This record gives sequence, structure tokens and C-alpha cells, in this order.
Amino acid sequence: MHFGVSTYFLTNDGLDGVIDSIIAAGIGVVELSYEPPHLFSLDGALTDKVRRLAAEGIGFSMHGPFLEMNLGSYLDEIRKVSRERMLSALRLSARLGADPVVVHPGYSFFRKLEDYDRELRARFIEDLGVIQEEARSLGVRIALENVFMSYFYFQQLDEFAAINEAVPGVGVTLDIGHAYISKCAAKHPDPEGAIIDDVRRMGLENLFHVHLHNNGGIRDDHDFVEGSIDMARVLKGLTDLGYDGKVVIETLDIERLGFPPVLQKLKQITP
Repeated sequence: MHFGVSTYFLTNDGLDGVIDSIIAAGIGVVELSYEPPHLFSLDGALTDKVRRLAAEGIGFSMHGPFLEMNLGSYLDEIRKVSRERMLSALRLSARLGADPVVVHPGYSFFRKLEDYDRELRARFIEDLGVIQEEARSLGVRIALENVFMSYFYFQQLDEFAAINEAVPGVGVTLDIGHAYISKCAAKHPDPEGAIIDDVRRMGLENLFHVHLHNNGGIRDDHDFVEGSIDMARVLKGLTDLGYDGKVVIETLDIERLGFPPVLQKLKQITP
């Protein structure tokens, strides 16, 4: 496994300084975020720096845009902007050598209206197909993230088979924190075991990326040092299945506590 840190949760410095601090902490993977405030810093000088670091062996991934957008939205204006923002993120990722690109699923607040919900899901699948085709042409992988809220069109890993059938080539970002909340909400007696079982059934070949953070099973806290998830067990389970890709830590703890406690916790849970 190749552990990294998301820049999205490190906003006390500019992107240039954040990247330097991650690398200075001995971390070899950086996940860039196509969202403010760091989005505004991705100028020519910084993209040159990222390409240079990538050539030196630093790994990069990209979290695609997810704020104020919705792939497949029932509002055509939002749908158009959402698609265009995601395509722009793909093109930047290709220039930077950042892989994969994390994509949030579309969502609807009309899930109980079955016919309308079916139409909106089809719009999301159509937009995802457009994005996947562009990603394929650019040589970039896209990885759909499981989001636990009930209005999203990809909450559980067992929903991926139907998505993959409709959009071949798309993969998954397993968000361990989100998956844990979903299992706790379903009152599963063994959330961590259920997450590993879901990955096994989904197929390791479809797991492109992992997000790692901790919580108490209720809120999306994005803690790391404290929380109820047996992260060591989940990571070992993924290792046993053969996963050797990027694992990106998404936590507020680095700004709250500094790198040392987070790195100590990571050392404790690494298989």
C-alpha cells in the first residue's frame, strides 16, 4: 500500500506549502483537490512542480470537484456545469500525471418518486459515461466514491456491479469512513468484516483507490487518531485480498494535532 494525504483538509497554507509539508513528513502520495482554496493555486509554476515531483517518485491522485455540483442533476444548467468541471479536472489530472481521479456520484432528493428517480439515475449514468470516455481517451482512471447519504446513487459497494455494467471501465474509491457509517446505520454486527466482504464480492480489480479516515459510526467526522473503526483490520483485509494501491488519509487531525500523532497512528495500523 502507498499511503498519502489529501490536501483538501489542509487549508492553513497555500497549496505549494501544503505539498512541501506532506513530503517533509515522509509521505509519498499527495491527493490534490479540484476545489477551493487550492484550486486557485494550480497555476503553471505549480503544475510544473507537481510534474517534477511525480518524476522523482511522488505519487499524485486527484479528487474531482464535488461542491455545488451534481452529475445528472434535474436542472440542466447544474448538470452542464457539473459535467464541464469534471472534464476540466480530468484534463488537468492528465497533464499532472495524477491518477486516479475520484468522482462523487450524482444524487437526488426525489428517491421516493420511483419513475422520476429512475430518470435522474439514468441522467447520472449518462454523464458518468461521458466522463469515463474522456478519461479513457486521456489515459486517466476514474474511481467512483461510495457516499453514505441516502440520496446518492452510489452508497454501497454492492451497487457497483450495475454501474459498471452501464459504464465499463469505471472503478471504485472505497471510502472506509463512509462505508463504516453505512454498515453501522444498517446495524451490521461486524462493520469492518462486512466492508471486506463487499470488496471481495465486488472484485479487487474494480478497487482503484482508498480513502481512510475514522469516525464513531454516526457522523462523517474525518477524524483519524480517535474513532470506532478498526482501521488496522480493514487495511489488513484489503492487503490480504491483494490491494497494493494508494490509500489517502482524509482527516482534520493534521491541522488540529499536527503530523506526528497521525503518523504514529498510521504506523500502528499499517499491515
